[in-house]
Amino acid sequence: MAARKSKEPKQRIMDVAISLFAQKGYAGVGVREIASEADVNIAMISYYFEGKLGILKAIIEEFFCHYSEILSDIDDQSKSPEECVRLMVQRLVNFVKKNTELAMVTYNELPLDSPEIAEMKAEKIKELIQRISGLIRRFGLDPSDTFHIAVIGPSLIASILTNFRFRPVLKRIIKVEFNDAYHERLIETISALFLFGVHGIAAQKRKRRK
Repeated sequence: MAARKSKEPKQRIMDVAISLFAQKGYAGVGVREIASEADVNIAMISYYFEGKLGILKAIIEEFFCHYSEILSDIDDQSKSPEECVRLMVQRLVNFVKKNTELAMVTYNELPLDSPEIAEMKAEKIKELIQRISGLIRRFGLDPSDTFHIAVIGPSLIASILTNFRFRPVLKRIIKVEFNDAYHERLIETISALFLFGVHGIAAQKRKRRK
C-alpha cells in the first residue's frame, strides 16, 4: 500500500482499476470502490478518465501500445519466418508474464458491448495486422484475407493468455512450477502450434489453387 501511495493519483487509479477488473470483471467494480482503493476522490476519476469506461479505454490503450512495440520489428528479413514467430511468441509470453492483470483485463473485456470500445478495438487490431502483414506474406498467405487473419491473430494471443488465466487449474493437473524452464517450454509449444497451423493454412490454400 505504501508503494502505491507514493505514485501519482492517475497511476494509482490505473493500478487499482487493473487489479479490481482482473479480480471481479469490469461490470463487478464501481467507481466508488476504485476511488476508495486508490485513496482518491471520485472527482479525480472524472478529471483524469471521465469515468469508469475511460479507465478501461486507458487500460486497453496501454495494452495495445505494448503489443505494438512487441510487433514493431518482428519481420526481420535476416531471420527465417519461423525464427520471427518464435521471437514474437517469446516477447508476448514475457510481456504477459510481467503484466498478467493488464493482459487479462484487456482480453476479458474486449467483447464489451460499447460503441466506443468497439471502434477503439477495431482501430488497434487493424494497426497490429498491418505490423505483421509482411511476416504473414512470407508464409505464403495474403494479409488482406481478413478471414484467415481474423482466425490466426486471436488464436495466438488466446493460447498464451489462456495458459495464464487457468494456472490454478493447470497447476493441479500437470503439477509444475511456473518458472523459467516452464515458460521456455511454453514458448516452444505455442510457437510450434502457431507455425504448424499457419503452414497448414498455407498448404490448404495452395491445394485449393490446383
